[in-house]
Amino acid sequence: MQTLHQQIDQVARKTYGQVNRMFPQQLPILEKDEAERAYKKLVVKFGTKKVWSKYFNKWITKKMKVRQTRKKGCPLGNANPRYWKVKVRKCWLSLNGDTNTLHKGWRRLVHDVSHYVHDFRFPNSNNHDLAQAVIEKEMADYVINQGWLKGKLKTKLKPKPTKDEKQNTKIINLEKLIKSWETKEQRAKTYIKKYRTKLKRLTIRLAD
Repeated sequence: MQTLHQQIDQVARKTYGQVNRMFPQQLPILEKDEAERAYKKLVVKFGTKKVWSKYFNKWITKKMKVRQTRKKGCPLGNANPRYWKVKVRKCWLSLNGDTNTLHKGWRRLVHDVSHYVHDFRFPNSNNHDLAQAVIEKEMADYVINQGWLKGKLKTKLKPKPTKDEKQNTKIINLEKLIKSWETKEQRAKTYIKKYRTKLKRLTIRLAD
């Protein structure tokens, strides 16, 4: 007869098996910008937990932070967001070769982020317990259902404008500039007329 711990481990192994079977056999490549968006969205979706606040004397929602690294040349101790970038692991990227592997690409990203979230929500638990397996299954299901494997998170490249489109854009911008300066010119004429009237009145008063 299995102990309770053995039963839980068995359920966890079954859950990991379900995760492995959820992904299609042919996975798409995963580029850096796409991996960064996926990571941040998964943290927002799953990286929350309820904690007791002594200050507010009630349960509050604590949000997990996305891991970041300083950019080159960033001053130490500077918290300005422009000096920081999201930490994307190289093993999350799969630009060539076998994309359907546990060591890189979508599978690895989901596995790693599920561990991040698990450590945040259950800091005193074991690494590969049932809770972590459930989180990974929920994440895999979310990634598939959101259409991320179909390129929903890819950067949408804008088509290069044609020569005629560039010329039309220049014409529109010039027309806007002319209209803006015509407005300023009209305003200037109004103020000049106003100031000349004031000047004429003051000159007449001084003459008297």
